[in-house]
Amino acid sequence: MLAFAMFLLLAALAGCATAPGKGVDACPPEPPVATQAFLRQGVRDARDRGYLWRIEQDGHASWLYGTLHVAAPAWAFPGPTVLRALKASDVLAVELDMLDAKSLRPALEDGAAPELDDARRARRDAVARNLCLPSPLLAALPLALQASTLTLLDARRDGLFAEFGIDAALSGAARALGKRVRALERAGDQMRVLSGDSQAETLRRFDETLGALESGTARATIARLAYAWADSDLGTLASYADWCDCAGTPAERALLHTLLGARNGPMADRIAALHASGRKVFVAVGSLHMIGADGLPALLAARGFTVTQVLPPPAPAAGEML
Repeated sequence: MLAFAMFLLLAALAGCATAPGKGVDACPPEPPVATQAFLRQGVRDARDRGYLWRIEQDGHASWLYGTLHVAAPAWAFPGPTVLRALKASDVLAVELDMLDAKSLRPALEDGAAPELDDARRARRDAVARNLCLPSPLLAALPLALQASTLTLLDARRDGLFAEFGIDAALSGAARALGKRVRALERAGDQMRVLSGDSQAETLRRFDETLGALESGTARATIARLAYAWADSDLGTLASYADWCDCAGTPAERALLHTLLGARNGPMADRIAALHASGRKVFVAVGSLHMIGADGLPALLAARGFTVTQVLPPPAPAAGEML
């Protein structure tokens, strides 16, 4: 659900940091430069991370891969199992193609940010100042993207960068391999989901994000989710609602369903259609779309696919351990 904001961060905020003011923490670190030496080491040291399923129907296989929209630089290089699956595919399907600026640009122009009152503006500017982000640049963005951008920049303090997000890295790798890249969603639709269906809802979500940034819970949640992904820790991912501090009330659970589960049915239909066309599809979408009864593995199984977990490798049955 942060995919579009990742593009924004890459395209509009690069090099715009300012010096921190008095009493403000040091600026978040800048992402490393992708030198030739960095790239060689990344390829050499790449290992399998994340969550991968093989999905089969109509006599051929596709793959379903849970990704991260922010990542440590070393994680952007696909490990051998993931790379083999990508090479064996015909097309990469992602939420949004982060390397296709033309398809993303219209969402930036879709609606102005609601006017903030003085108290909200002061809170936002204090968070932005702590992240060394110029407030005027931030204020020009739709409010949902202001919140997402601040959240992504905050993750840099834990060594997690949107510039090395797994979705964008796979999009680049697919192009280098001569694969087509298809988007499963439209940027405008994703923006509307992020914003809510009213100005009041947009402001309420913005307040919640500011609170999570001020308290440190946003940063802690992203870091726990990210490092679980790096270790292919499916148990931590599956129990997200138990520890995210974001599903404790009916309203929070409803919002979580809107941001994640409600989008999975249409994505599953598009994945099934791509596969039914005879193409082998490597699907790469955010890991939180993979869990629960309305997660993509379960929905594709309900659509007649044989779904086999690849990463992490399934634990052997009791008899196989003897």
